[in-house]
Amino acid sequence: MNQQSLRIPPAVTDPSAWRAAELEADKSWIVELTPAEVAEVADAARAVAARGLRGGEFGRADFPLPTFAVRLAAVLEELQHGRGITLLRGLPVDPQDEEMAARIIWGVGTYLGRALQQSAGVNLGGFPGNCISHIIDQRKDPNDRTVHGSATGAEQQPHCDPSDLVALLCIRPAVGGGGVSRVVSAMSVYNDIRERAPELLETLFTGFFHDLRKDGANGLSVTPQRVPVYGYEDGHLSVSFNSRTVVLAAEREGYALSGLEQRALDEMSATASRRDLVHEMTMRSGDLQLLNNYTMLHSRTAWSDPQDVRQRRCMLRLWLRTLDPRPLPEGFASGYLAGVTYDVGRQAQALATS
Repeated sequence: MNQQSLRIPPAVTDPSAWRAAELEADKSWIVELTPAEVAEVADAARAVAARGLRGGEFGRADFPLPTFAVRLAAVLEELQHGRGITLLRGLPVDPQDEEMAARIIWGVGTYLGRALQQSAGVNLGGFPGNCISHIIDQRKDPNDRTVHGSATGAEQQPHCDPSDLVALLCIRPAVGGGGVSRVVSAMSVYNDIRERAPELLETLFTGFFHDLRKDGANGLSVTPQRVPVYGYEDGHLSVSFNSRTVVLAAEREGYALSGLEQRALDEMSATASRRDLVHEMTMRSGDLQLLNNYTMLHSRTAWSDPQDVRQRRCMLRLWLRTLDPRPLPEGFASGYLAGVTYDVGRQAQALATS
């Protein structure tokens, strides 16, 4: 199929198509909390704690941020219509108080969208509703097909999560280094492949089946249809990419990827790992990384932790659905992007808008 019959979307020229040097030169995407904003967040977290409420058990009205809310509205605009990345720096996180950190990420999250359940049957850290994931090395085998990378200290390859936004709060960084966060604009990856290897675009727009790793809606093990790597709707290019779940689906179903499919998969991963495109950051305690999953891909380096679980690298994660959804092609937001996030978290929906 040639470029004309495929109707290849134009190159992305808006701020979401950044390259590493641009993100490093302009640090305005890093939002440092003011002392007054830190105090607001701390007061709100203490207030819900005094009522016996945990992260996942309260709504926006229970977590008032009269000043910080204005900046969070601007952050949401930047995530959805700007660069697609923000780092909130300086949240009042105690590295040994994971419960209070969960209240903070949940409270801030209610200003950005509604939380989605992240697992159908696996306890993600004891927080209510399985809407807050406890990201820590659980000493699980990263080669086990049912194990999510978030339960290990292994390196992760570029991917996006199955939600509109992902929020990742650092409680404790890795003691000896490692666990470095990598982010890349999937829009710049598209521009690069469109220029260098347009013959791969048909495969990328057709997409792949994905293994759902026991988190599929209605008991599904593999997506019922191919999920496009890139989709285009109403002037918006969006991405859905996870090479590991593509490979796992092929293994589960007993088929081999074609030569062109394997090449397209490899090219996506290689381009999304290039130094001129990838920005690396070592997150600090109190950092909250926010990404648009339709325009950004993320990954991380490996690390090793002490035996003492209280000293291990520890993050908390929210998957958020915004109240102003991005236009997506029909079928694009099902399959891999449905996974477990098929909106069984009705409590979270009610809380985020209360």
